[in-house]
Amino acid sequence: MKFFFLPEFFSSYLNDLLCMPVVLGICLFLIRKFSRKEQLKISLFSAFSLAAFYSLYFELYLPEVTQRYTADVVDVLLYFTGAFAFWLVQRKDDPPIISEKKKAA
Repeated sequence: MKFFFLPEFFSSYLNDLLCMPVVLGICLFLIRKFSRKEQLKISLFSAFSLAAFYSLYFELYLPEVTQRYTADVVDVLLYFTGAFAFWLVQRKDDPPIISEKKKAA
C-alpha cells in the first residue's frame, strides 16, 4: 500500500544522478585515507571514466544479460552530470591561489 507518490524524476532518475557523487566521494575518501594525502583530488578524466564504465555496464551490458535492467540514455546523461557536479564541488573546495604580487603587497 502506497501512501504517497513521488514525481517520476525522483522515482526513476534521482539514484542515477546521485550515483557518481556517492561512488566518487567514497573513492576519494579511501584514496585520501590510504595515501595519507589530504590534498589529493579526483580528476575530471577519472570521474568521466568511471561514469563511462557505469554507463557501459549498467546501460549496455546488463540489459542484454538480464531482464531486471533496461537501457536508458537519460541514465547515461545523469551519470555524467553527477560526475561533473562532483568534480565541480571538489574543485570549489580548493583554497584560492594567491599570486606572488599580491603576497608582496
